[in-house]
Amino acid sequence: MVAVAIAVLAAVAGAIAFLVPGGSTRPVPVAAPSSSASRPCTQAGRATVVFLDPGHGADLPATRATSGGSQGIYSGENTSQGNEPADVFAVALDAKAQLERAGYVVVLSRDGDPDPARQTLWQKGLRAETAMGGAPADIGVSIHTDLPDTVGAGQIYYDQPGGFRTNTSDGLTARFTDERSAALSRQYAQQFLTARQELGAGAIAMTPGHDFPAGRGLGSWGDIPIIMLTAQQVPWVYNEAPRTSANGLSPADRANYASAIVQGVERSLGPVVGTGTCS
Repeated sequence: MVAVAIAVLAAVAGAIAFLVPGGSTRPVPVAAPSSSASRPCTQAGRATVVFLDPGHGADLPATRATSGGSQGIYSGENTSQGNEPADVFAVALDAKAQLERAGYVVVLSRDGDPDPARQTLWQKGLRAETAMGGAPADIGVSIHTDLPDTVGAGQIYYDQPGGFRTNTSDGLTARFTDERSAALSRQYAQQFLTARQELGAGAIAMTPGHDFPAGRGLGSWGDIPIIMLTAQQVPWVYNEAPRTSANGLSPADRANYASAIVQGVERSLGPVVGTGTCS
């Protein structure tokens, strides 16, 4: 009888769950032998996938998107001043290594600097939308820098329903419509803001989307980044950080930025819970 009672208590303990951001639940694990061959999984038996988007990486003319939520909208990609493409790629690699040690699966929007695949913004967004074996990543995180003391420096952008882009050539408009992703995006953005402030990032503002005027010559104008519009099922946090100087980020600021990204992800998604081997 004692053995039966212990088994019942263990089964009950294994079913206890706690609430995580977004209203879903994740089981509290019962201690079990670990295996170095096992990859930590969520309660659904799959990996927790983080999509990191180090911005820029190529200089491409605007082309019409053929898939994703931005289908039909023109977008390209561009390089940036102040060593931004190389800096944010270094930050992404650092954050990726830390997150993988914590058990997350990390997918990068580009695999080198410059981007060897020469992808447009909508192509990068599509990678996030299909990052989990054809399914969306659990979170998308864009990493950018801007000149100190400019409006963009330090900003965090999040999804919002109704966010749009309109082609300058034919007036075609695509809108962001996924309310679930938008709610999670705003919730996660708050976690990133807190993490970055605690690490001394200075003044940071959170705003829904970002203004892209027609005068910028991007092929489309509106109030949401193309990568977020394309990957509508991925809750997105789009980060801008002030450069240390006009020449880019210092090594210390790169490390600090990576730490903030890691903490933002961990606060947003919670710890990875080992419940067996992921396929």
